[in-house]
Amino acid sequence: VEELKASTVCCCCMQSFFTTWPAMCGLQQECQCICIEAQTSMKCLQFDKENQACTKATSVSSCLDNSGPEFICHDSGNQFTCCFCLKGASTMWCGFKDLKPCAMKGNCLCCDCRAAIPPSAETVPFGIAICGTALHPKDYKGGSMA
Repeated sequence: VEELKASTVCCCCMQSFFTTWPAMCGLQQECQCICIEAQTSMKCLQFDKENQACTKATSVSSCLDNSGPEFICHDSGNQFTCCFCLKGASTMWCGFKDLKPCAMKGNCLCCDCRAAIPPSAETVPFGIAICGTALHPKDYKGGSMA
């Protein structure tokens, strides 16, 4: 990923620096683990008129819902504004359809973190690297070493 700099990798975890401005000014995260999926996105320094509120939120949620075509353990989503300059949204889902391996990726300001169990080419490849220098395998592809 060309936006990532100086990646450090330890087996199934990777930490890099994300320095693209203004995209780095916030938080983005995606997680999945077996039967749970969650996404969050929040941007700071959003001084538009629509964000001038101490707290404003809209949300939807269902829990242990069997009223539709498939059973849902938990499904929720929300949009929010807070502190007059933060704007974001999040979703979460839990159910027994499409079970997935555990993986997460995201950034908070300039720190980008990723992890996966088991490691894979689609999430975090297995390897060891320090500050963008691959140690094992020498041809490691991931993070700033793509």
